[in-house]
Amino acid sequence: MKLRVRRVLQKFVAGSLCALLVVACGTKPPARTALYGNLAELKRDIKSAQQAELLDHDAVTKLARAVAERELSSAEGTSGVIRVRSLLRCAGPLRTAMERRAARTDDDISAEVTLILLEMHAAQKTELLHRYARSERGAWRAVAARAAERPIDTDMRKAFFVDPDERVRRAAFRTALAVHDARELEALLDAARVDPDPHSQSSAIVAAGSVGGERAVLALKDLWAQADDLTRIAIVDAWSQHASFVSGGARELTLAAETDVGLAAVSAAYALSRAGGAEAAFANARLLRYIADGSEDQKRLALNVAPMNPETEATIAKAAKEAGPELGVVALTRLTSVEARRNDAIRALREIANAKASSESELRAQSDALSALAVAGDTSIRPTLVKNLSDPAVEQRSRAARGLTNLGDYRNAATALADDDADLRSEIACSVLAREATRH
Repeated sequence: MKLRVRRVLQKFVAGSLCALLVVACGTKPPARTALYGNLAELKRDIKSAQQAELLDHDAVTKLARAVAERELSSAEGTSGVIRVRSLLRCAGPLRTAMERRAARTDDDISAEVTLILLEMHAAQKTELLHRYARSERGAWRAVAARAAERPIDTDMRKAFFVDPDERVRRAAFRTALAVHDARELEALLDAARVDPDPHSQSSAIVAAGSVGGERAVLALKDLWAQADDLTRIAIVDAWSQHASFVSGGARELTLAAETDVGLAAVSAAYALSRAGGAEAAFANARLLRYIADGSEDQKRLALNVAPMNPETEATIAKAAKEAGPELGVVALTRLTSVEARRNDAIRALREIANAKASSESELRAQSDALSALAVAGDTSIRPTLVKNLSDPAVEQRSRAARGLTNLGDYRNAATALADDDADLRSEIACSVLAREATRH
C-alpha cells in the first residue's frame, strides 16, 4: 500500500514538474527568435510571451534591439537603403551593430550605414575620404563627400557639388552646411540655381545661407522671385542662419512674412518669432493672423508653431471650436500642453476619436485625435489602439503601434515588431530604442 502511494506521488510530482517546465520553457525568448528565427516564429513567440505576461518593459526593449539589428543585417536593395536611413534617430543603441554591418560588405547598405556613423562622429573621416573620393559607386562617393570636412578639402567639396549622382551632391551640401566655408559661396549659389534635384537644391540654399553675408542674402532674394513654395521655405531657412540673418536676412524674412501668400510666409514669421528681438512682436501677430485668416495649409502650420502665450492660447481655443475636424484636432493638440485647458482638450479629442466618421476628412481627424491622445498619455484609447494593430492598412497599424509606444504600453506594441511590413517593424523598433535612449 505504501509502495503504491509512493508511486502515485512520484508520478504526480513528475507530472507537475513537467507541467512547470512546459510553462517555464515552452515560451521562447522573442529576442532570440528575432535574431535567428523567421517571421512566423517571431509572431508566435511574441504572442506566447504576451499571453504568459513575460514581455515587460526591459524584455520589449531587448526585443526591439534584436528586431532592429536583424532588419539592419538583412537589408538589401533600394528599399533596404531607405529602411536603414530611418534608423538614424536610434543609431546610438545600434552603433555596434552598425559598425559590424558597415565593415561586412561594400554594398550600398554599408555605405548608408557608414554615412550614419559619420553623422555620429563614429568613423575615420580622412581615411574614408581618401579611400572613396574616386569610387565608381555613387553611394561610396557620398561617404567621401560627407567626410570632406577639413579646410584643405574645399576643392574636393566643390567637385562633389557637381557630381552626377544626387546622393553625392546631397552629402557634399550637408558637409558645406557644417563647415560654412566662404570660398564655396559662389559654387553653392550656382547649385542653388541649377541643381535638378529638389533635395540637393534646398540643401545648397541652406548651406549658402550658413556662409551668409549680403551677397548670399541678395542672391537668394533673386532666386525667390521665381521659386516654388518648397524652395522658398529653404530660402527662409537660409536667411534664418545667423550669418545671413544679421546681414539682411531679418529684413527679407519680415518682407516675406508680410507679403508672401504661401507656407513660406508662415515659415518666415516663425523664424522671426524664434529669433526674438525687435521683429518678434510683428512675427507673432502674423502667426495669429494666419491661424485666423490663412489658407488651410497656413492655418495648420501656424497652429503647430505659434509660440504659446495668453493671446495665442485664446486664438487657438477659438480655432478649435470653429475649424473643421482636421484643423480642430491640430488646435486641440496644442491645447493639451496648456494646463488650464488640458482636460477640456482631451475630452474634445476623445469625442472626435470615438465619433462615427462619415468622410475621409473625419477619418483622418479621428486617426490624428488618437495619436494626440496617446502623446498626451490618455490610456482610455488603449483598447482602440490594440484593435488597430490588426488593421489592413499599414498606416493605421503604424499609428496604433506608435500610440501604444507613446503610452508606454510596450507589451501590446510588441505585436508590431513582428508585423508583415518590414518598414513598420524597423520603425517601431527604432521608436522604442529612441524613446528609451531619451529616458536615460
